[in-house]
Amino acid sequence: MHSQPYPALSAPKDGYVFVVTYGRSGSTLTQKLLNAIPGYQIRGENGNALYHLARAAVVTSKWDNFIWRREDLHKAKSEQKTFLRNIIGTSSDPWYGAELIDPEALSKSLADSFVSQILRPDETVRVSGFKEIRWHEDRAFFPNFLDYIKNTFPNSKFLFQTRMADDVAKSAWWKNRKHEDVMTMISNAERMYADFSADNPDISFTVKYERYAEGPSYVQEIFDFLGEKVDEDVIAQILGSKLKHS
Repeated sequence: MHSQPYPALSAPKDGYVFVVTYGRSGSTLTQKLLNAIPGYQIRGENGNALYHLARAAVVTSKWDNFIWRREDLHKAKSEQKTFLRNIIGTSSDPWYGAELIDPEALSKSLADSFVSQILRPDETVRVSGFKEIRWHEDRAFFPNFLDYIKNTFPNSKFLFQTRMADDVAKSAWWKNRKHEDVMTMISNAERMYADFSADNPDISFTVKYERYAEGPSYVQEIFDFLGEKVDEDVIAQILGSKLKHS
């Protein structure tokens, strides 16, 4: 019997939930609500640590110099870059060793390390994940970042949290930023969320902070998307608690 090659990554048997948002959207409330679901353990922010691992994984799968060497390594004849055949695997190649990298194995091993060393889910956890407010900081990489997660973390789902832009911009968190800059940031972020959601409707849900005022009925819409149900009294108690950092 073979052991699981990525044990931490596969340990949460029902998958992962990622809360994608910007600062002062009310995402800590969402985090708290998700953690009320039995078997869920959704961690807080990690300084966008997964972004840096995703960059390393994506570069090996998409950059031409890696792709060309893998193609020439496995093809008897190549339609392009045939000069590589004479130097591939030798110290004459400026990308010596690039042909040996397995992008899928790298992607999964980095994700496995992220889960075991950063998320550190308890043994009883069936759904892991985290919330982060820095996803939008690299707009060009954003689609690749979420695709990396979707393709690497089993049964991934994304909650895109939004809030009225004026309310976000007026918060103390953004007091040192120009109002128009914050508004532009929010607009750009929400456009990225909408684009990914349009391409991946089955694994995406947009959480509108203002709708929490509707009470447990709205929260259950989020849980319905996740395929979960929580006692309404528990939800009402969480909604009625004011977060200390708000």
